[in-house]
Amino acid sequence: MSSRLTVFALAFAACVAPCVTHARAGVRGRAQAAAQVGRYRLQSNPWVNLHQRLMHAARFKSAPPAGLSGDDLSKWNRAVEAYRAFVGDRSPVFDAELIRINSELSKASAATTPRSIPAAAARALEAAMPLYRAAQWEEDDRANRFWIAVAEPMLASAAEELADAHAKAYGVPFPRHILVDVSAFAGEFGGYTVGEGDYAHTVVSSTHPLFQGFRALEMLMHEPSHAIADEAPTAAVGSDLTRVAKELKVTPRRNLWHAILFYTSGELTRRALARRGVTDYKPVITLRYDGPFRGLRQSLETHWQAHLDGKLSSEAAIRRILMETTPAKD
Repeated sequence: MSSRLTVFALAFAACVAPCVTHARAGVRGRAQAAAQVGRYRLQSNPWVNLHQRLMHAARFKSAPPAGLSGDDLSKWNRAVEAYRAFVGDRSPVFDAELIRINSELSKASAATTPRSIPAAAARALEAAMPLYRAAQWEEDDRANRFWIAVAEPMLASAAEELADAHAKAYGVPFPRHILVDVSAFAGEFGGYTVGEGDYAHTVVSSTHPLFQGFRALEMLMHEPSHAIADEAPTAAVGSDLTRVAKELKVTPRRNLWHAILFYTSGELTRRALARRGVTDYKPVITLRYDGPFRGLRQSLETHWQAHLDGKLSSEAAIRRILMETTPAKD
């Protein structure tokens, strides 16, 4: 964390504490951290954290909590295997049942899972929760609460300004109701969002490098953007991409729409931070120009930047980007 961000967080500490709502008891009897900041609700929920950790272990073989050994470790591994059998290769972004489970767990505060949770998942969660509570939850919750405490004042200062800027860029309103479950694990890439239009449910990692410091603000704008802008022909960005690609007889790069989302949130956040004295911010996309977004930098910085500056329509910007980055079909 930069020294500037440390000062920023400390300066707002007096505001953060009274704004955090301890509305429900957690599974340990400790108040569950929850902060409401305008359209955002950020929370650290033990059931969601356990669910995300088990999914990550089942799919990507992440290590068990360090404090487990002997019979407890065997019990944990059995819960992971049960989750592996239940989840399979399903995506928490696209699979309706996994989306519903995470949604139901995000509202849970009792010692048992909600009745709506499928039996196979509920058995694994309830078997693993005492182990998680004893060996890992306190550490995860501490990291989550700190992440919320850092993110909250940035949202309080800049979220509405940025929501308006995103709405202007995409031509549709930014989601008005955004639930953010803060968790040690959050899918394959450290964060994901489900929902559409007015509502977004984001899961974000409190420990992933891309979500630290000022980048927390950027990613709290990027993630809910998925509820209004993606590759779908009916969504912002996707609608222009589909129509213009058909006219030009080209096939867009598979991840072009996502690069546009990253560029939009990164650039708009950079501007918002610059207005607050932070002049050295590097958006997340700058870390990906040598990876998944290779070859897109010049077009984005020329044409999509012109759109964000109000000099080109989104359709005109996308047409120019497509002409530069995709070959014509035969």
